[in-house]
Amino acid sequence: MADNQVKRWRLLLYISRIRFPRYPAYYFPVFVLLQGFKKLRSELKLRCLDFYLQPIPNVLFERLQSDQLVNSEHTLFVSPTVFREYVVEREINWINLVLKVAKSTEPTETFAQPDKSLVSIILNKQDVSLLCQIAPHPAVPLNALWVKENLVENLNERYTRHGERYWGRLQRITEGQHLPAIVAKANIFIYQTPYDLSSDMVDFILGRYFETPRLLYRNHTYQIPLTERFLGNTFYTKNFATLAHMKSLWFKCLNLDSTAGGFEMSGIVQKSLTTLQQTTTYNNFLLPERFDGSNMRPSCPFGLRKYYDSLRSSLQAYMRMENNGLVQNSIYPVFMLRGERGIGKQAVLRSVASALGIPIYYADCSEIMTSISSQTETKLSTAFNKAKVCEPLIICLENFEVFGVDNEGHEDQRITGSFQAELSTLFGRNYSHPVVVVALANVKESNTPKLTSLFLEVIQLQPPTTPERLELLRWIGLGHRYRLPCRQLQKIADQSQGFTLSDLELLYGNALEAWRRSKEARLQAKHFLHSLESMQSTFSDSLGAPKVPKVLWSEIGGLAKLKSEIQNSIGLPLRHKHLMGKNMRRSGILLYGPPGTGKTLIAKAVATECNLSFLSVQGPELLNMYVGQSEQNVREVFARARTASPCVLFLDELDSLAPNRGVSGDSGGVMDRVVSQMLSEMDGISKDPGRQIFILAATNRPDLIDPALLRPGRFDKLLYVGPSCTVEDKESVLRAVTGRFQLAANLTLRKIAERLQQDMTGADMYSIGSNAWLSAVRRTVKEAIAGGTSALLPIPNDTIRMYPPLAFSDSINEGLSAEQVIVTEDDFKQAIKKFIPSISPADMAYFNQLKGNFSV
Repeated sequence: MADNQVKRWRLLLYISRIRFPRYPAYYFPVFVLLQGFKKLRSELKLRCLDFYLQPIPNVLFERLQSDQLVNSEHTLFVSPTVFREYVVEREINWINLVLKVAKSTEPTETFAQPDKSLVSIILNKQDVSLLCQIAPHPAVPLNALWVKENLVENLNERYTRHGERYWGRLQRITEGQHLPAIVAKANIFIYQTPYDLSSDMVDFILGRYFETPRLLYRNHTYQIPLTERFLGNTFYTKNFATLAHMKSLWFKCLNLDSTAGGFEMSGIVQKSLTTLQQTTTYNNFLLPERFDGSNMRPSCPFGLRKYYDSLRSSLQAYMRMENNGLVQNSIYPVFMLRGERGIGKQAVLRSVASALGIPIYYADCSEIMTSISSQTETKLSTAFNKAKVCEPLIICLENFEVFGVDNEGHEDQRITGSFQAELSTLFGRNYSHPVVVVALANVKESNTPKLTSLFLEVIQLQPPTTPERLELLRWIGLGHRYRLPCRQLQKIADQSQGFTLSDLELLYGNALEAWRRSKEARLQAKHFLHSLESMQSTFSDSLGAPKVPKVLWSEIGGLAKLKSEIQNSIGLPLRHKHLMGKNMRRSGILLYGPPGTGKTLIAKAVATECNLSFLSVQGPELLNMYVGQSEQNVREVFARARTASPCVLFLDELDSLAPNRGVSGDSGGVMDRVVSQMLSEMDGISKDPGRQIFILAATNRPDLIDPALLRPGRFDKLLYVGPSCTVEDKESVLRAVTGRFQLAANLTLRKIAERLQQDMTGADMYSIGSNAWLSAVRRTVKEAIAGGTSALLPIPNDTIRMYPPLAFSDSINEGLSAEQVIVTEDDFKQAIKKFIPSISPADMAYFNQLKGNFSV
């Protein structure tokens, strides 16, 4: 025996010496021995490892386990290393999950507390064993178990644990342990739903669900997703009106009977082999869902978290209906979410409802409201009667701004009284579970104050600020496979002033589509910026769109002192917000002077350099023939500016919008009311320290503006924008105008500026520059035609008369480009000869007099 072992060792050393001649012979046996110890150590470590349960979204879980023979909510997804360790045969993928469950939320070290008895420790510290399927997934961490969110919520409901992580160990199937078998009979409860489901629909849905073998546990709640892919296109289209809002059907397993009539804790249910018996309907809370769809992101958007917390805390007081003091004192759970369209009202409501496990019944007020009041009352009563069928329940009244309003826009007293009576009837009944009414209004201000007073709380959703837009973009990015880093999203958030949640989702989708069309390797910020610019152009309307223009200070020549004054007035509050007191805010700046001096261009440059939204409004376009509409337009402009803050609101031709009151001459006093409305709006802006809105206005006639607008606190700084007088200013303007020209090498703008003797506005010098450019283009074309015809000679005179030189322009155009057009001094001389000043000396004297009257 010993001789055989010696021979084997010698043979092993000989083979090692041949296979690895560079190393001593004993290296290989020692290496194999160490590797064996290493593997044994890792196996022992895995056997003793505690795993934590990490819930994943229900939709993602269903997609991952679609290839399993038996679909079960008790499937565990583990790392491939753990799967290879615990599963001997891949076909038999069952395993025991032993969970460490404590029924109380007290610290786990209860044995260290002397006042705890041994019995309480034993009762609180117990292990729960579950028979589960196991499947590998490469993204799962080594010490984690991916489980369905519903499974964790079922465990929380059974063991009264909330917000605590489950830990447990894996154990292989023992020899005498029975695997789940197909049961002969299963009794279930269907959770009551507010939507009308016929028995045929329920039978069809359950039949489709149990076509695949399903593992059920007693007293566990299960969810059937009602998607088009699961139900089929024909059935889904036929019942679209119901299934559009009803996303899932829930049921609870009551008991399971085996073929021998025995009592089973778990078993496999299959449509053709198991008798499915529906005992009755069931009213109870649904299992909470905290994830959004198939993505590992919270259901509530990050930027709307404060509204989520506010609504959830309000609903939390009504979760226990038994002896609820609020309802007994006629304080009913009636709430309103108000904000503009797409701001995220439904997202907040859905996330709160899913976190609390309460179904939602959607009722559209545009369908409830009819021309006949009795029909409206009947439809409203039908919507509220859904609480008789299903509880708990949230009755969501969409488009509530159209409810209780007659054809003329006034509050309908009959509908208001009927709504109040229906609320009293609804909450006059006794409920075991909470019933809540939530209205969603798409307006910022209510036009039915009496109706609004019936709500316990009105949550106003404000347009997202820059940090909130960044959080919303981060949340949207979590729902996509490809996303930008946070530092690049910051630039998108800065430039998307006025965008709501739906706008940002559309922006993200457009950017991804632009990236796919470009066929580039990586998603970049330029795709977002291009889509952002396109959307801002699309959103333009008659009042102008909040948009950051592309005008730099370098494109504006001269006006150095004016630039410095404006930068100090607007740039300083932006850079040092903490130093600016809320009562020391500058409201507006009025730019006045002759036409063509660059007042509008200065306003755009301010918005560009400070990275602000720019809302440009022409004064006359706000005026309307209908009574009260002009004042409404003024309110909408300022409301749009608040939405897009920080923002520059530029009012052009202010003298036509705010003339002196009492002398306008209109019979209805429209202009007086418009001026009064503007005064109140400007005062409202100065009192709101949270909104950074800078008002710039331009006019040629400041003497026609109402004096109340020119007092400190409104347009408290008047800046004169005049023509260029000095040679240096003219040269600076010419340099800005000719920045894109190809100038001759011997041309100096200083000589051109010296030839301009009189005072000239920026528009005058732009006219000179454009005429000089056109002169250079004509000269270049003539030279090209002359060169082309000479190259084609000799050509008969008759041919030249029949086909003039312009006939050769097609071949000439192919060789010409804008870079070949060179502007010379002669071109400027010709332009100066043809120039006619836009401001006469009499007008210039008038503007100089205005400057003396209004300037400090």
